[in-house]
Amino acid sequence: MFYFRQQKKNQERLDMRSEANCIPCVIRQAQRIVLFSKGKEEDFINVTKLVMDMVGNLSLEDPPSIFTSYVIREVYNYLKNPDPFLELKKEMNRIGKKRVNEVRLLLEKEKDKIYGAIKYAACGNIIDIGPQNNFDLEQHIKNLSFKRDDYKIFKEKLKGANKILYVLDNAGEIYFDRLLLEQLSFLKLVIVVKKEPILNDATIKDAKEAELDKLGEIIDTGSGFLGVNFNEVSTEFLKNYQEADIVIAKGHANYESLVDKERDAFFILKAKCPVVAKSLGVEIGDSVFYYYPGKEEIV
Repeated sequence: MFYFRQQKKNQERLDMRSEANCIPCVIRQAQRIVLFSKGKEEDFINVTKLVMDMVGNLSLEDPPSIFTSYVIREVYNYLKNPDPFLELKKEMNRIGKKRVNEVRLLLEKEKDKIYGAIKYAACGNIIDIGPQNNFDLEQHIKNLSFKRDDYKIFKEKLKGANKILYVLDNAGEIYFDRLLLEQLSFLKLVIVVKKEPILNDATIKDAKEAELDKLGEIIDTGSGFLGVNFNEVSTEFLKNYQEADIVIAKGHANYESLVDKERDAFFILKAKCPVVAKSLGVEIGDSVFYYYPGKEEIV
């Protein structure tokens, strides 16, 4: 449990707001949804018009994850398809399940298995690039280094921790998250998924397929928004978010929606766009294990 005090002077602030250059990305994402829904040419045209009409009425003050989610909801409604990425998620889970065993063997050789598992959880994000069976996972792991690495802080936080809230990102890579969750299973684990399908984000079905329910309690965010939308968040999530000694969040959307909040959190992600890269002070393509200490002092 944490309690808020007066805001620290010179506290790092990462106001994660959308920018004008988020709009082309949202349009591409909407067109990708049409593609996975096997839409017709007229659907591509209509969805593009729909997005252009919407963005003028949305606030760039919202983080990109929330801004984008409003659009995705409407695209899903237009297409009458509640889960366009269902088959992709199945394929990603199949690949994740197949490839995780070779990663487990590599993890056994690591001197610091928790740190190794954090790196491997970050490498799991490679599955998000696309379902490819032939990527060189071992080489990818060897080449990975964190541009921002707050593992020392994490080790200190672990010493007094009893409960971790772990917010999942995508299907497929959750098998790599499992390696980290196994290393942290000496603590109480609460594992967070989306309540409803959105893009290729993990739902409770994916988490149970990866047997994450054997490692901890699985809860949902309360909605099908990318990241966490605190306007639609479940009471269960909010309670666990407040009570957890440590919060770990995976991926872009969770970073966008959970950074610059009152409480602290650790983020594992690869910067894939200029907006996120700029906020982290890294280059596009860089990976980070980043600790955000919160707006308020936590005691």
